[in-house]
Amino acid sequence: MEIGKIYSLDVNEQKIISLVSEMRQLNKEKTGWNGSGRVAEKGGVDLNILGFGAEYIYCREKNLFPDFEIKNTSKKQKTDDYDATWMGMTVDVKTARKQYPLMIPEYNKCDVDLFAFFVCEEYPNYQFKGYATNEMVFKENKLRQTRVMAYCLEQNELINETELVTKYIIWEQHNYTMTTAKITM
Repeated sequence: MEIGKIYSLDVNEQKIISLVSEMRQLNKEKTGWNGSGRVAEKGGVDLNILGFGAEYIYCREKNLFPDFEIKNTSKKQKTDDYDATWMGMTVDVKTARKQYPLMIPEYNKCDVDLFAFFVCEEYPNYQFKGYATNEMVFKENKLRQTRVMAYCLEQNELINETELVTKYIIWEQHNYTMTTAKITM
């Protein structure tokens, strides 16, 4: 994924996104989950389309299979398996309608490895803004009052794929060293 690049959904992909999003929305409404955990003022099928469109693009570009499952998930209840797994890392794809920072509500703090952030000002076109690791986002100094208390990472703090892979390799090497040290003690 390239920071600043516009990724678009073709007509057939838009139909797929719309169908899955409508089914997910209907499921939420039937089970009483509609609006549960949402920060955005307006929800509904449009919000589902916005989010699933970005998830689909991310998976398409990474040659991964998107999650087409129709079920309710919750980070609070630990039933959210995230949007993808890439290079052994769990990925939560986030989308905003405007040029906002990456924002994760405090109550949705989770153990995902990384976030992939898109802005979609004009559907079906999504601009990739960058990646953030769990460690970059969930710091006390990143908490801000938005509509709710949220961890906020400005777009200029997001990293590109090369930086991400380098950071991940260093973390893995450190983790391996720590594990080895514990074993040899």
